[in-house]
Amino acid sequence: MIERQRADARHTPLWIVGLAGLTALAYWAFLGWDQQKETDPVTGAQTGPYSAWQVVGLGVVLAVLVFETGRRGRPWLAGIVVPAVLTVAFSADAATDPDADGLWVIGAVLVALGSALGTGLVAALGAYAGRRSHAR
Repeated sequence: MIERQRADARHTPLWIVGLAGLTALAYWAFLGWDQQKETDPVTGAQTGPYSAWQVVGLGVVLAVLVFETGRRGRPWLAGIVVPAVLTVAFSADAATDPDADGLWVIGAVLVALGSALGTGLVAALGAYAGRRSHAR
């Protein structure tokens, strides 16, 4: 048992780098490239820059990543790394937007809180599934 704990501890930095890299890659693949807001020609209202499919896609990819991390016994790691990287990626993206109105800080707080809550829930479900599969 002690040997397994040592091996798990040695692999933790790899898990951190992997989770951080995959989270950042998913963010940039789904949201980071899109900076264009859409203007309704009738009302003049602006929406975006993201479409629903982009946000849903990012959510699905991160949910699978976090669930699997929890299932493999590292829910706490997913609960820390994924929200932190997602918040930093959003902040860097929003703060450097030339059309930014300064409200990106509020968005960053909402991303941090929402992603921490969602990640915690999905990681806990993954950990539960992992314990159930080992119990059989």
